Amino acid sequence: MLVTEGELYMRKNYILLCGIILLSCLPLYLLFSHKSTDPIVSEGERLDVHKLESIVNLASSRGKAGPNDVKAPTFTLKTLDGSYATIGGKRDKPLVVHFWASWCEACSVEVPTLRKLYEQYKNQVDFVGINVATEEKLENIQKFVLTNHISYPVLLDEHKHAADLYELHALPTVFLIDTNGYIMDTFHMVDPLELEEKVERLAKR
Repeated sequence: MLVTEGELYMRKNYILLCGIILLSCLPLYLLFSHKSTDPIVSEGERLDVHKLESIVNLASSRGKAGPNDVKAPTFTLKTLDGSYATIGGKRDKPLVVHFWASWCEACSVEVPTLRKLYEQYKNQVDFVGINVATEEKLENIQKFVLTNHISYPVLLDEHKHAADLYELHALPTVFLIDTNGYIMDTFHMVDPLELEEKVERLAKR
């Protein structure tokens, strides 16, 4: 079958047009077919560490946050039971946030005190543990929780988003946050009696 020069030209244009249409649809396909597996939605700004260091002691001493104090960054993480929880913003109760890892011996030392304080103040203060789980196996996290009888919620910071937002540099690290979402205090590890005093003051706010 003979193909005229005009028909050949039209076929080439048709093939070129089809290629252009397919390429133009590719970004839309990628956009709507992509399913994110990232469990976090970062909603807050990164913590201003220098500002925090200068005001935490003042906030703790006066018993309430001031207009220049630091708000806790907001984020959402997957919990150990598969649901999602958001930290940040106004709350009904103040909050104790404990960053830890299963391989951290100091974390194991601190957890019993936190567990005791949770049982004592759970009607006045919320507690949450955040496992910085970048290289953690889920079975190790679960074992740590069971071994230490942790009954407050545990969140999984699988990609260190929360750790980055809070400028985390050491474990364990605790943040005390008031009902308006302001950071009242932060520390790496303190004496059990001092920790109890800090949580008691937080409960009264």
